[in-house]
Amino acid sequence: MKKLISILLTLVLILSVLPMAIQAHAEEVKDFDLPTIYFRGNGEDIVDEDGNVVYDFDVTTEQIKALAAKVLPELAVAMLAEKKAGPAAYDSYYKTFGEELGKLYERCQLDGNGNPKYGTTISAKNKADNEARRHENVADRNGKYGHMDYQFNNDWRLDPFDTVDAIDAYIDDVLKATGKQKVNLLCTCLGGDLVLAYIAKHGTAKINGIGFEQTVAFGAELIDETFSGHINLDPNAIQRFVQDDFLRKEMAGLGDLLFTFLNETVALLQDGGVLQGATDLIMEKLYAKLYEGLVPELVLATYGTWPGYWTMVTADHYASTRDFIFGQPGSEKYEKYKGLIAKLDHYDAAVRQRIPALLQQAKADGHPVAISVYYGEQMPPILESADEQGDVWTTVRYASLGATAAKIGNTLSDDYIADRTAKGYGAYISPDKIIDASTGLFPDTTWFVKGAIHNDKGVGIHRVFSPVFNSNATVQTSALPQFLVHNRTDLTLSPMTEDNMTTEKFDTSAPKTGLFDRLYNFLKHLLSWFSTLFNLIKNR
Repeated sequence: MKKLISILLTLVLILSVLPMAIQAHAEEVKDFDLPTIYFRGNGEDIVDEDGNVVYDFDVTTEQIKALAAKVLPELAVAMLAEKKAGPAAYDSYYKTFGEELGKLYERCQLDGNGNPKYGTTISAKNKADNEARRHENVADRNGKYGHMDYQFNNDWRLDPFDTVDAIDAYIDDVLKATGKQKVNLLCTCLGGDLVLAYIAKHGTAKINGIGFEQTVAFGAELIDETFSGHINLDPNAIQRFVQDDFLRKEMAGLGDLLFTFLNETVALLQDGGVLQGATDLIMEKLYAKLYEGLVPELVLATYGTWPGYWTMVTADHYASTRDFIFGQPGSEKYEKYKGLIAKLDHYDAAVRQRIPALLQQAKADGHPVAISVYYGEQMPPILESADEQGDVWTTVRYASLGATAAKIGNTLSDDYIADRTAKGYGAYISPDKIIDASTGLFPDTTWFVKGAIHNDKGVGIHRVFSPVFNSNATVQTSALPQFLVHNRTDLTLSPMTEDNMTTEKFDTSAPKTGLFDRLYNFLKHLLSWFSTLFNLIKNR
C-alpha cells in the first residue's frame, strides 16, 4: 500500500511538473507569427474634445500678410530707436511678434503645463478603426500577421509619458485578441518617441522586436537647430536647393520653365557674389542682432509648447536650448512654463540621455532592433547642418545613431576608406562611398536608402524588419543588402550598384560657369519666361 501511494505521489509530481517543463520549452521556441503595432509620426489632424480640428497645417497667405502689416512697423520703429535705447528698443517688437503669431496657432498650442487648452482626442474615424481592429484577430490570407496589423493613434503634441500607459493597455488588448505573448513595435518619424518612452517606463516584457523606420526620435536638426537658434544662410546650400529635384517636385504646378529661371537667377546671384553678400548682410546685421529675442517668441508661438516636438532636440543641445527658449529659473517666462519644463526635463533624463543604453539593453535581453535611414538630400539651406547628408528633417548621424557620412557633394576620403577596410569594416562602406555604417550603434541591423526624403511614401523598407524580428536576420543574411536606392517615379527599392547609385540632382563637382555665360543663360530664360506669359495672355 505504501509502495502504491509512493508510486501515485511520484506520478502526481511528474504530472504537475510536466506542464511547467512544456511551458519552459515553449518559451524557448520563438513564435514568428506575431502582431505588429505601428506608431506613425506627426501629420494626423489633431482634434479637440468637441471634434473640432485644432491644427491642420494651414496658415494662409492672407494671414501672413496681416501678421507682417502689424509687426513690420514695430521693427522699423525699433531700428530707428536702437541708437538711443540700445537692444531694449526691440522689446516691443518681440512681444508684438509673439502675440500676433501666437493668434494663428492659438487653438493648437498647449498651456504652461504642457496640456491641451481645448482637450484632445484622435479623429473619430481613426478611433473607431482602432477599436474595431484591436479587439479582433487580424490575419492576412496566409494566416500570418503583417507589418502593420494595428496602428496606435495619438496626439503627437503631448509628452510621450502622458501616453505610455494607454500604449500598455493597447498592447494588452492586442495580445488578448491574438492570443499571443508578445508584439513587435514599428515606428516611423516622431512615433519613435512613444516607443522609447514606453520601453523606459514599462520595459520590454511584452515586446519581441523593435523597428525604427526613419525616426526623428534620436534627434532631428530641423527642430534642434531652429529651436536653438542655430540658423545660417549658406549660398552654396541655397544654390543646391534650387537645383534639386525636391524643389522641382514642390513647384510642379508652376512648370519647368519657371523652375529653370529660378535656378539661373540664383546661380547668377551666387557667381556674381551678390548672394553671398546678401546672406552675410542678413546674418550679420539683422539675425545676429535679433535672434536672441525673436527665436524664443517664434518657437513658443508655434510648436514650442509641444513636448512631442521637444523630443527631437538632441541630447547634446537640450539643456542649452531649454535655457535659450525659457530663460533661467525665476524669470517670468520660466515660471509661466514651469509645468511644461518639468515634463521636458523628465523626458530628457528618462529617455533622451539614455537612448543608446535603452536600446542596447533591449537587444541584450533578446529583442532585435532594426533601423532604416534615408539619405541623399541636403538639409534645408537655413540650417547650420545644410551641408550634411540627410532626408531634409534629420541627418544620417542622428537617424542611424552614429553612422559616418560624407558631406553633401563629397565622398569619404580614400585614406578613410583604406583605414576602415584595413580594420575589417570595408563591407560597411556604401558603394557610392558616402556612408560608413560601421560606426553606428547597430551596424548589422541598420539599412540605408538613398534617394528618399523623409515624407516619401511607398519606400517599403519596413519589409526588411520582419526577418530581423523573426529570425535575427542581419545586413549580411537579409535578402536586401545594407545599401539600397529608392526610385520615386515607380516606387521601387533596389540594391545599390554603380549604375543606380547617383541620385543627386545637383552637381557640386562641376566647374563654375563663367559670369558672362551665366548672365547670358539668365537673360535667355527670362525672355523665354516672358514669352510664355505673353502667349498665355494672348490665347485666353
